[in-house]
Amino acid sequence: MDAFFVSVEEVLDPSLRGKPVIVGGDPNGRGVVAAASYAARKYGIHSAMPLGRARRLCPSAVFLRGSHRRYAEFSRCIFDVLRSYSPLVEPMSLDEAFVDLSGCLRMHGPLLDTAQQIRDRIHEQAGINASIGIASNKLVAKVASAGVKPNGMLWIVPGMERRFLAPLGVERIPGIGPKSAAELKRMGVRTVAQLADLPMEWLEQAYGRWGTGLYFKARGVCERLVIAEEEDSRSISRETTLEEDSIDPQFLESILSYLVEKSAAQLRGENLYTRSVTLKLRYSDFKTVTRCHTLREPTDDDGIIFHTICGLFRKLFTRRTRVRLIGVALSSLGRSRFHQSDLFATAEPERRDRLFRGIDRIRDKYGFHSILKAGSIFNEDDE
Repeated sequence: MDAFFVSVEEVLDPSLRGKPVIVGGDPNGRGVVAAASYAARKYGIHSAMPLGRARRLCPSAVFLRGSHRRYAEFSRCIFDVLRSYSPLVEPMSLDEAFVDLSGCLRMHGPLLDTAQQIRDRIHEQAGINASIGIASNKLVAKVASAGVKPNGMLWIVPGMERRFLAPLGVERIPGIGPKSAAELKRMGVRTVAQLADLPMEWLEQAYGRWGTGLYFKARGVCERLVIAEEEDSRSISRETTLEEDSIDPQFLESILSYLVEKSAAQLRGENLYTRSVTLKLRYSDFKTVTRCHTLREPTDDDGIIFHTICGLFRKLFTRRTRVRLIGVALSSLGRSRFHQSDLFATAEPERRDRLFRGIDRIRDKYGFHSILKAGSIFNEDDE
């Protein structure tokens, strides 16, 4: 979807259309931009930018707190449209998905006509625009869809994948962030074609398994299938790339606390419980490690999830290498806790549930950052 959160707000309040709109919360707070309209992006504003900086770039912008529940409702409407065209729909987030149309064209007609029908139906039923990339694999389709935003559609004919990618900047390849793109450019590798000229052995030696992935991505090769996920079997994840690599455990744990609060709030908003908790760390040398723990009982409790993720972090983290990315994933999701009563519990589950319902109501009305655990608050300069 194009600027999904902002697009939803524009449907709910048409007077916002054409204005620089930023979803994220109070610009006087410590939050970051969750989404920016295309009018706001002209000022250099982008997602994950501190709200204070966004206000300095565009003082006339309209700042909105947003509502995850509203966005989830629009998302369900959009995914209903996608699943009416193919059983193979792989959600990547609330507003992004891969759809495998193989074998469905006899039912729906020519490929481009089908893609246009999907865009039209999304607009009719949700009122927002979608951009579509069509290709023989997921990598090229994703790059194509990003390249035609807003409200565009691009078909990369099979066999033309490498030629399509060649002139693009290396930062257009999924997985290459600003820091890794800058490092490649310092070595003279600015385009995907130049990246494709590097031998696999060199990339493997420099970046390990990530380098192997770069070798194939630069050639437009991707063998990952579109995997249909049931609503309750998908995962909820939050991760962030730090502005500066860090070895400060207190700062990193505060980031984890914030990511856990965001993830658990989404769990409760969708009436889900998690059984599996995963920690993800990417170090400054681009080595990425994950650790997973299975809980004894499904939960949507911030405290239980954070205690588990913190234990994984303290076992995994060392001060020898700085961390550049940190993330949390909740999986094995279900709609039942299968809770077995604890005779020695200090508080009833009903009281805990009332507490979290109250917290979620406050956030829904005043924004997520209106109420946070102390451990989730970190220095704005570090953020």
